Amino acid sequence: MHPLSFARFAAALCLTLGACQRAPTDSSSQAATTATENAAPLAVAGPSASASPAAALLEVVRYDPGAPALAAWPAPTEHHLDIDAEKRNKRGRKKFIEELHRAAPDVDWRAIERANGLAEQERRRQLVLSGAHLLSSSTWTEIGSKNQAGRMHCAALSPDGQSLYGGSALGGLWKANYDGTNWRPLGDNLWGGVWEALALPGEAAGDPDLLVIWGSAGIRVSRNQGALWEAPAGLASANNIRMLSKFATNPPTIAVWSNNSASGNAPALYVSTDFGRNFSVRYQMPSAGASAAWIPRVGASAATHMYVSHRGQFYASSNAGQSFTPRAVVDANASKAVLCGSEAGAPTLYVALQNGSTWTLYRSNDAGVSASSVHQPGDFWEELTASTVNANTVIYGGVEAFRSTNGGAGFTKLNGWGEYYSNPVQKLHADTMGLFAWPDAQSPSGESVFYCMDGGIWRSHQSGASPTNLSLSGLGVSQYYSTHTSVLDPGRVLAGSQDQGYQRGNVQPSSGSGPSTNFTQLISGDYGHLTSSSGAHDLVYSVYPGFVLVQEGETNPQLLYPWVDFPAGSNHLWLPPIAADPLDSASFFFCADRLYRYTRVSGPTWSYVQHSTQNFALSGSSYMTALAFAPSDAQRAYAVDSAGRLYWSQNHAVNWSLASSNAPGEHYFYGNALAVHPTNALEAVVGGSGYSTAGVRRTLNGGASWQALTNGLPATMVYDLAYARDGSGDIYAACEAGAYRYDPVAGSWFNILQPATPLTLYWSVECVGQDLMRFGTYGRGIWDYDPTPPPPPPHVASYCTPKVSSGLCVPTISGVGTPSSAPGPSFQVRASDIESNKNGVLFYGLLPHAGAFQGGFMCVKSPVRRTSSQNSGGSGACAGDFAYEFNARIQSGVDPALASGARIYCQYWYRDPGDAFTTGLSDALEFDIP
Repeated sequence: MHPLSFARFAAALCLTLGACQRAPTDSSSQAATTATENAAPLAVAGPSASASPAAALLEVVRYDPGAPALAAWPAPTEHHLDIDAEKRNKRGRKKFIEELHRAAPDVDWRAIERANGLAEQERRRQLVLSGAHLLSSSTWTEIGSKNQAGRMHCAALSPDGQSLYGGSALGGLWKANYDGTNWRPLGDNLWGGVWEALALPGEAAGDPDLLVIWGSAGIRVSRNQGALWEAPAGLASANNIRMLSKFATNPPTIAVWSNNSASGNAPALYVSTDFGRNFSVRYQMPSAGASAAWIPRVGASAATHMYVSHRGQFYASSNAGQSFTPRAVVDANASKAVLCGSEAGAPTLYVALQNGSTWTLYRSNDAGVSASSVHQPGDFWEELTASTVNANTVIYGGVEAFRSTNGGAGFTKLNGWGEYYSNPVQKLHADTMGLFAWPDAQSPSGESVFYCMDGGIWRSHQSGASPTNLSLSGLGVSQYYSTHTSVLDPGRVLAGSQDQGYQRGNVQPSSGSGPSTNFTQLISGDYGHLTSSSGAHDLVYSVYPGFVLVQEGETNPQLLYPWVDFPAGSNHLWLPPIAADPLDSASFFFCADRLYRYTRVSGPTWSYVQHSTQNFALSGSSYMTALAFAPSDAQRAYAVDSAGRLYWSQNHAVNWSLASSNAPGEHYFYGNALAVHPTNALEAVVGGSGYSTAGVRRTLNGGASWQALTNGLPATMVYDLAYARDGSGDIYAACEAGAYRYDPVAGSWFNILQPATPLTLYWSVECVGQDLMRFGTYGRGIWDYDPTPPPPPPHVASYCTPKVSSGLCVPTISGVGTPSSAPGPSFQVRASDIESNKNGVLFYGLLPHAGAFQGGFMCVKSPVRRTSSQNSGGSGACAGDFAYEFNARIQSGVDPALASGARIYCQYWYRDPGDAFTTGLSDALEFDIP
């Protein structure tokens, strides 16, 4: 295939669209890409070569299934109008989120969701403490994405330097090997995001790392690698935290700098000297105001020194924050401050101060005694760090990251955000959420610099230069708005994500904890409301803030170009809802202040008409916010507007009737989701903001009236609803507070989360098959919930009496794993407390026995079969053991008696020269082959 540089791609687009402004350029980047291991090839199709230059170029952008797994991904196309579109989309998304969470003026929805999250966190903590979580069989399976990481906020090395910890936006804390392999979650029982993390040596020798995080839940501490998280005492008055760090004392002194506190609302330093159990105020500034703090990370001063910028002035402490000395006034009118330093100087301090709307970076070469202005960053998201080994290296970030090697006098952009898509291994994703430089003995430079971006974590061994992506496998923190599974294949999934584009994957079987499935990013950007007429992937529509994307093809899909523009002059949501026409796969509906219907003209061309005369921008409403058709009657449709009013139609959404008003506080309802019963067109549910009114309502009369359906459901935001198709009438809700199931028999909602599933925001839910529910989360990827109780584990139990050996060993048999005739699971028959270095065999049969034999008991009735001889190994008394992988024998077919349904009885026999019979016998094990 022919490479297509992003520069050519962008140039062709802007010539066609008449919007040639600055665009990312990189002559080496290519739009050519490779499908990842679980995705089929995809082509971007458009008009013939005789059409526009952009369309002609797009025809050659195709996936090559034979290319290496880490080959380039497609160049970004969503921000083709101008370079600032990324920033505008951030603002649009923020406004969109606020609009969804409608509540009465005196209701703080964030406080409600925080209370929901902390209550669920405590429920899980109690389950873990009681052991009750071990009694419940898991009905959840993590799908992924395995390779498309979402937003990460922080990175920290373990005390021994062998592991890496990373904090995500809404996916908790993660741990990986030093090289970024083997990511595993430590924060699935921790509510919300992790913005900074600190890893300290365990309290006692042999204890796991002590983990301290700052995030949505405040400061939390774990002493057992995330199984339990506890809230320290003494921080109730600390808010607007600006630093989580430590003084390198023994034991370490944990330090928290809070910009506000209860006493005079002035910034304060809180410290803990008892491994995070209790905090107390060590020092408080004399007045309120913007502040930031920094403690050296390495060297002798790391135990004693601390620096603060408060109200535009430097302060320094040489006694671990017991007192501070005022130093240079840099800008007394500063309203915000971000502070970092380099231990390679005296130290060298860098502080970014905001005055009005302008940020200015200042440098001090003498620990704050004096300072000078060096730079005014334009693209700055309050992320700043400096090298531990070179005082002249300082890095800041916004949409992109910028690095200086001359003390801030000049900065170089690491790469344009668009370059990521052609080289995700070595180019940074957009949006800098955290910058960290840590001493690192394994790094050639003596330090590791971490870039925490919207697409994962990158590490540099060159003081910030040439970073490498550590997030391409196993970091399951994808953020999804919508999923769409083909009715023709439950493993074929499309997904619309936040900032990681429109994705496609083929679900792989789970092989244990962690995501199982790689997804291919077919096009970059933010996509939601995935919909098709038949439920298959023949024609799938999705919406991006600016156009409708159309995919054609179930197994060999194409993204059609030109993209479908929104109706001219329409008023609509930032991510406007769309719905495929159930009567015509080549048509879809667009929800705005009016309802529009698009119909395919030919090829990639669609035309639209106003489908209904109904004005959805009346009486405080601005536009439609959801639309759904009844699966059993395409003439029956339901809609809701942005003022919370509900509508119903009996003629395929042409004419609409307004439902009766009968819910208290319904003007505070923002309807975001509609679902219709699979076989009863007169039953439907609507969900949305449930903070000042009912978050879910149901109609049983075709939409004429609606009643609250909230028993058992907390006050929360309901993002999506779906009915099971198994005839149960069960309804599932994807909520900010988690995942819930409505049981129509009990008349109540039930929390279906378990400690093994993430405590995060659940944004979407769809029914796959009859009752498998597929949830998309905004921070922990895609998860499947199977309400069908799993079969009980195969019977495994010990019986009979072991023979005490000549050395007084009591040989004990056990089964570890799960018997199975299918490949995959392991099942070992083990024996412990065996005489050391003795030969033995495992024998088995189909019937039990308890006859006297060689001074012990023969526990298996003849005829028996013997396995191959083993040696117990070990040194010292009773230190030997045996192990035999029995599933391998079952699956080998060597013994036809080892078939599904059989119960097997087995026992170990071994040599014991000191025994009167020179033999030993274990007790016995019985197990079923499922």
